[in-house]
Amino acid sequence: MATTAPTTAGEILFEDYLKGMQYPYEFEKEFPGKSKRPDYTVTKDGDTFLFDVKDFIENMPVGFSAYDPYPRIREKIDEGRVKFKQFKEFPCAVVLQNNGNIFVHLDRPHVVLGAMYGDTGFKVPVWLGNGLPPEPPPVTQVFLGRGKMLRGRTQQNTTISALITLRRVGAGWLRYRKMVKEFPKLSIDDTLKAAAERYVNFDLNEEHLGVIVWENAVARIPLSRTLFTGDYDLRWGVEGQDQTITFAGKCVADLE
Repeated sequence: MATTAPTTAGEILFEDYLKGMQYPYEFEKEFPGKSKRPDYTVTKDGDTFLFDVKDFIENMPVGFSAYDPYPRIREKIDEGRVKFKQFKEFPCAVVLQNNGNIFVHLDRPHVVLGAMYGDTGFKVPVWLGNGLPPEPPPVTQVFLGRGKMLRGRTQQNTTISALITLRRVGAGWLRYRKMVKEFPKLSIDDTLKAAAERYVNFDLNEEHLGVIVWENAVARIPLSRTLFTGDYDLRWGVEGQDQTITFAGKCVADLE
């Protein structure tokens, strides 16, 4: 049984998700011989999974300035590393909830994966031959440095199986956006009318709770893909040498 109740926005939201998916869980379960308590212990198909929820605090800076999108996420990865240090025998995941910090982008692959593997950049080959190159050299995306799961070729934080982004999927807004793309010359009112005619019970403010799973390519124990398979869930998984979308809930696939 839970010894305390969740208090942060992230904990409450993640618990709502677990209830909606009907995953058996315990909050701050004690483990014999271990001083730390993960926020959530989930059991499924006889396996145990541990989750620690990290919230980003709302902010409202004044003025304009450039900023680095990676350090705040990397700080949460470090906090998760400390929490899970005693739990290397379990798949462990850090759950991330943004409560309004405008410097944190938990739904952008180049930011979250960049925090994990290294600042996102581009590799541009240079033609050193005479004359024009036989064909334009390809520009490829690469991870440069400062990653929390990889530092150069060195693997780090292998106990963390994945990062998990909590999010509200704006189903109504995504349906409206699809209509805008299909009928770009319609007015706002006519676009809303067209959406109402196409979608049953259309509501521009309709939202649903979902997650994005970001698998750790160097995890000691991968996070089971039987988890987080809801209609509004998305998973960036590891396939060979690539990090790519390996699952999209049916509603996400229809809307995006």
